Amino acid sequence: MRVQIRDGCRYLINPGSVGQPRDCDWRAAFVVYDSEAKEVVYHRVPYDLTAAQGRILMAGLPERLALRLREGR
Repeated sequence: MRVQIRDGCRYLINPGSVGQPRDCDWRAAFVVYDSEAKEVVYHRVPYDLTAAQGRILMAGLPERLALRLREGR
């Protein structure tokens, strides 16, 4: 998704997160701001979900946090 940035306007841009998503999409979320094109481009990229879940469990955190990653909520 691309969002054009207009001069003279203020924007609050929330790209999402890499972990503990709440929008039912487990992939990492980020944005890139292109100052020449005056646009924000949203991206989603997969990552090693199983490894991340394993690290959550090895850290002694609640299992629900590991399970939540795949659900994206």
